[in-house]
Amino acid sequence: MKKIALWMVFISSVVILTGCQEHERFMDEERSPDLFEQMTPSAATEVSLAESVAQKRLEYITELEKIESYYEQSGNQLKIDWVNRELKFLKDAPRYRYILQAEVAGSDLRARDSIPKADSLYRDALDIYKHTDLIFPIPMLVEHDDTALHHPTMYVSKKKLQRALNEFNELIRVYPTSDKIDDAAYYAGRIHEYFGDYSIAVLYYKRAFQWDSGTPYPARYDAAVLLDRQLAQRDEALQLYQESLEKEAPYHNNGEQIKERIQELTGDPNAMPIQ
Repeated sequence: MKKIALWMVFISSVVILTGCQEHERFMDEERSPDLFEQMTPSAATEVSLAESVAQKRLEYITELEKIESYYEQSGNQLKIDWVNRELKFLKDAPRYRYILQAEVAGSDLRARDSIPKADSLYRDALDIYKHTDLIFPIPMLVEHDDTALHHPTMYVSKKKLQRALNEFNELIRVYPTSDKIDDAAYYAGRIHEYFGDYSIAVLYYKRAFQWDSGTPYPARYDAAVLLDRQLAQRDEALQLYQESLEKEAPYHNNGEQIKERIQELTGDPNAMPIQ
């Protein structure tokens, strides 16, 4: 009996030792690189991945809508509620495009050519942009001289803003030499700023004056304000404030405010723009 017990202990020890060695061998083995590790960072790779994400996202929503229809036909209210909650979560969650036209286009474009089709696309986009305000007859009580006044409430249509943004980006993509690309970039920046995408807005504002140094918009000033107030990148903001004073004075009335902010940022009450 003792021999059998000793023999069992010996076998167990061998099994454990072999298992440990196998585990160590497995842990020491280099894992073969998968598809993503073999990717070379490039614009083409990014575009491909971003398009795949957009497609898979759309397919996911479509499949949820299909199963919702199934549960509606079978009368399963509990699972209908589940699907609706998931769909609501997806619709409320941020959905980024990942590919920014201003990023893809680069800083070397030049707004120089008068292109009728580009002009028409720009007018359409600008018209959508300028008519995004929606007025609803929801009374707002305002007390004035003991008289109750009712005023409608104004909202902005985010769907219209997105449509305008898409058309501004389309103009930049299809007509990269158009003399309207700086205009499109500026208004795209305004839209992204409204959506709270401040870094993206700064990129578009920069493209406006990079593509046309004499662009008729205070793009440097708008970029500086966001860099200063929202992104805390004040060294770059200071430079753009100074450039705005020098190059954009005809386009805005913020000269005194800019000078005050330059003094605050430099700590020099006598600070003047760099020439």
